[in-house]
Amino acid sequence: MTDASSTSSVSQPTVTTPEHPYYGLYGHYWKASRDVPPIKWLPKNKKLCACDDHQASQWPMDHAVITIPPCAYKCPYCPKFDALDTTDPQVVKLRAHIKRNYLKKMPDEFPGLTVTPGRVTKPRVPNP
Repeated sequence: MTDASSTSSVSQPTVTTPEHPYYGLYGHYWKASRDVPPIKWLPKNKKLCACDDHQASQWPMDHAVITIPPCAYKCPYCPKFDALDTTDPQVVKLRAHIKRNYLKKMPDEFPGLTVTPGRVTKPRVPNP
């Protein structure tokens, strides 16, 4: 039997009831991108902002769509933004940082991981 504290890839989804039909398929800031929960997880929970409304979460490393809260100023995957002297939202920079440094440079370590776009625009409709 393995100790859960020594296993870094143990899934700890935010939904707390295993009998829930979507158990393990979504959290506060992420949702699974397939019918099974993510397998790889960061070993520690991390809070991305100073808001009382948001909590520290464990972040998936595979097959999930993550959503960066609009008040975030820390990266869930590294300490790069942690030492900044600002608590101003860095959402655009965080999305670009995650896409550039993790999704493009390390696709084997973060398979199937995507970041929601900052804004969703309406599709263009040709004028009649």
